[in-house]
Amino acid sequence: MKRGKPLKRTPLKRGDSQLKRTPLKPRSKKMEDIYVERRALVKELLESHDYCQACMVYHVFDAFENSPPHGSPPVFGVVKPNKTRDIHELINRSQGGSITQHNNLLAVCRPCHNRITTNPKEAERLGLHLESWCNAEDFFIEAERVRNEWASGNVTKPRWFSD
Repeated sequence: MKRGKPLKRTPLKRGDSQLKRTPLKPRSKKMEDIYVERRALVKELLESHDYCQACMVYHVFDAFENSPPHGSPPVFGVVKPNKTRDIHELINRSQGGSITQHNNLLAVCRPCHNRITTNPKEAERLGLHLESWCNAEDFFIEAERVRNEWASGNVTKPRWFSD
């Protein structure tokens, strides 16, 4: 390898007045407008749903999962749903779900939200989570039907769900 003279480099000048440094905006104007709408929707949902929409579903599911194996019916204890704290999106934002579509949002407590997030297949079976390809009105209606069935004590699963 042939070596020649070293390249002449000009050192960077510190404090150069020509370089204007401004911090990046955390959100674009378009996203900021969407979040204004979302904040109003979240406030409305949290005020209209005092208690978690998933607690009763999980209570019934747990009773069926932990029922004795010899065929006796599950025992349902008294359940007091937790207060709502979070808004859960049935279809995640990263999967194309809307953060302002009313039927994509559920008011849930923190423990249920964590359980939905960590066990998405279980949550899908209970109508608490949807896959990205389920982004149509009839899937949201089906998920609501499944949630209502589980909350009333009837075991069911969404029509598209396969174990």
